[in-house]
Formats: sequence, structure tokens, C-alpha cells
Amino acid sequence: MTVSGRDDELRVRYAGLADVLIPAFDGMPSATQADVVTYWIDVVLALRTDLGPAFFEALEHAEGHPSEAVARLIDERPDAFSALGTLTAGAYFMNERVRELIEYPGQTTRDFVDELPLYLEMLERVDERGPIYRPTPDASHDGDME
Repeated sequence: MTVSGRDDELRVRYAGLADVLIPAFDGMPSATQADVVTYWIDVVLALRTDLGPAFFEALEHAEGHPSEAVARLIDERPDAFSALGTLTAGAYFMNERVRELIEYPGQTTRDFVDELPLYLEMLERVDERGPIYRPTPDASHDGDME
């Protein structure tokens, strides 16, 4: 499911909505400047097919000025707005330039081996300390505390 497979008018409409949700600010690009509308939204829609129907519902019902359309979606179609916002934000942060600007390298693999000595030291301290617990109250006392 992609925006490309739909009416070009929807992509133009989406561009307005996306820039209302993510405008250019303080050195960060807007959604359209980050290729959300022309490329990344299609990638995200392919990954989150479950949100596609609500996303397209948002586009189909977002007529008029984009900021007013967003306000109406929030009030009248909150599930559609949620899909629109989730997919737009996801597409924005997939852009490598955006990730560089916020200094986020993306998901990285961390080797457990590097942390193994610290983990083993922690387990050793717990083992040396011995069990620390309070025995379960004896049920025969029926709640009497002495």
C-alpha cells in the first residue's frame, strides 16, 4: 500500500498535512523537505500496513486548508489522525539527514560480551550477600501480629 498507487491529489493533500505536523524549525527540515511525502511515507506504509486504511481515511477527509483539516481530523476522526501522525513521524525519522541532525545513529547492535564482566560481578555480589527475604507469615495466625 503506497500513496503512489493512489490519486496524485492525495499526495498533494498529504504534503500540506505533513508540513503542518512537521514544519521546518530551528535548522530541522519540514516533512516535505525530508522527503517524507515523496519517498519515506511509502516505505513506512509498506512496513505498517495495519495503519494504511486509517491513514488513507485521514487523507480522504482532510479537505480545505491543511491546518484546519488537521484540527478537524483531531476532533472528528481521532483514529485516522493518530495513524496520520504516527506514520508521518516514523517516515520523518527514517530520513538519514534528520537522524544526523538529531545525532541519532539509528538502531545499533550491542554485543553482550562487552557487558558480561560487569554482569558477572553483579551476580557475584548478590551470591556473596546471600538470600535477603522476609518469611511469608504463617497462615495459622489468621493475621494476628505480635
